[in-house]
Amino acid sequence: MKLRKILTLLSAAAGLSLASGATIAETEGYLSIWSSTVKVTGKGDKKTLAMDIQTAKPIPVDGKSGAFGYAALTDNANNLLVLVTHLQIDDSSHEDATNGFHTHVLDLKEPTAACAGANFEVDLENSAKNAAFDADYPWKVKGSKISVENVPVKDLGDAGVDTIVSFTLKPVLDAQQKPTNLCVTVADKG
Repeated sequence: MKLRKILTLLSAAAGLSLASGATIAETEGYLSIWSSTVKVTGKGDKKTLAMDIQTAKPIPVDGKSGAFGYAALTDNANNLLVLVTHLQIDDSSHEDATNGFHTHVLDLKEPTAACAGANFEVDLENSAKNAAFDADYPWKVKGSKISVENVPVKDLGDAGVDTIVSFTLKPVLDAQQKPTNLCVTVADKG
């Protein structure tokens, strides 16, 4: 039942974000997805995923555009792939020092009160338990194109990709500047 509720929430959030995301897409074209593709190759344990996204405007790589990213949302809202930048949060040993981009496999949950107004919240506890949370998948940003490749499908729990989204991320930090909540707002769906 909880899975169905998350999937319903996911679909509703994507629809709502498209209706309300026009302002974001107009002002921040790097969050507006023009096209996206996901390819799965190989068989059995050797299956890998590649994701390519084309945005309306060049993707900022100066590390000054805040916390945002792109995600392959899986059909069970767990073990989803993200390519994200958020320099103020040090949660990856593979983060690019200049632009902050890195990959994760993580879980989402319904937003708590700390993330009121967001579409989702990162399930920090369960995500940290995932062996692929601090993943080092090959990724590339060039102009308005971003891609990640050679992602073992088994890292995603063999789940199918439901949709590709862009998002903004709002961290809620404690006194030691560690995240207690990560609030996810969907900007566009591709």
